[in-house]
Amino acid sequence: MKFQVRMPGETEGRTVVVTAGAPAFEATLDDAVLTGEALEVRNGVWSLVGRDGRQIEVSVALQKDGSVRASAEGTLFGFELLDELTARALLTTGGRAAKKVRHVAAAMPGRVLRVLVGVGDRVTQGQPILVLEAMKMENEVKSPRDGVVASVESAAGQAVSQGDVLVRFEAGGE
Repeated sequence: MKFQVRMPGETEGRTVVVTAGAPAFEATLDDAVLTGEALEVRNGVWSLVGRDGRQIEVSVALQKDGSVRASAEGTLFGFELLDELTARALLTTGGRAAKKVRHVAAAMPGRVLRVLVGVGDRVTQGQPILVLEAMKMENEVKSPRDGVVASVESAAGQAVSQGDVLVRFEAGGE
């Protein structure tokens, strides 16, 4: 499989080539090559073991807006998978055709430890907006875009499920 991965803030996607034949995999992003074996330990959670024997658990969740959220070793990543036609269109338009993220949803079940923003706060892409405890690890959830917080749908101490909306942004608002 060959597709484009676009991280928040990028106008161009980076080509990723994935070759998989259960349980072996090989993924190439830019000049980095990752090889090993993958095993789905439960729905959306994968155990990856590299050729060097290093093991990492990765939670992957497809969001309602089509983006992907992945969590590995306490770090939350958000990205888009783009087909070749969409990637070319974004390159041609300088990324202006990108969808505007309207909310931030939980990438995995957990408990909200701290909410770091309030209604009306202006946030920048990459700014921490809350801390979510999942699998006994604190995960900083960061804003996927610049914008203004329209509502906070979670509170400290609240249990959340994968996909629950945590923070909503004002429409259009940059």
